[in-house]
Amino acid sequence: MATPSELAEHTEVHLLERPTFETVQRDGYVYVAGQRNANVHAYRVGDAAAAVVWAREESRRRGHKDVEWWVGWTTEPRDLAERLLVCGLQRSEHPPTLTGMTSATPPPAEPGIEVRRVETLEDHLATLEVDWRAWEVDPAELDERRERETARFEAMMATGTVHHWAGFLDGERVGMGRAIDMAEGVALFGGAVLPEARGRGVYRALVRARWDHALARGTPLLVVQAGPMSQPVLAGLGFQAHGDIQLYCDRL
Repeated sequence: MATPSELAEHTEVHLLERPTFETVQRDGYVYVAGQRNANVHAYRVGDAAAAVVWAREESRRRGHKDVEWWVGWTTEPRDLAERLLVCGLQRSEHPPTLTGMTSATPPPAEPGIEVRRVETLEDHLATLEVDWRAWEVDPAELDERRERETARFEAMMATGTVHHWAGFLDGERVGMGRAIDMAEGVALFGGAVLPEARGRGVYRALVRARWDHALARGTPLLVVQAGPMSQPVLAGLGFQAHGDIQLYCDRL
């Protein structure tokens, strides 16, 4: 059984099966391939140059445009980041660092905020529109994203490991939260609130909804790799920081 710290450092590796993603175990690292790109989660990388070459070849075979390496606080060798830079990788920009955090205690409730679990395709797409608007996704990408999400919705619901919630303020959909199940807990895997609705408890209410889900399935632990915007909010909700993960991008 993985410890909370291990789950926080290598969250994606410990997720239960989800549609359109494939996990490949390698010697000292784990390669996780999605539809458009891939992540490499490093543990004990003996030959960094050879690992980079393999990840590049495998990603090109899959038609990916980039590979992102995730280097955690226990990754060896300790100078792996420098070796990746020598191989031509660059620090990722959005963001370059994530903080691995967990919480085994219930976050405060926000009774004034309505939160609904997403269960239909129409609701799913409407909720993701909030996410894309909050993150200012290029409008040229939206049609492709809608088509991709429509195509994978039935498989996602059938697998039953990926969940979404919508947050409402005064009856208007203003927030989105995603969770993916793990054997030992539940991972917070994306969340956003529209700028005009921030600071009113919507984000906190979405965190609480995912805690309630974790509790209901008998795994009362929330795990997150938090970006710079969510890290201080989650710390205020009682999340413990275990360490930082540095991200490096290999553009093919």
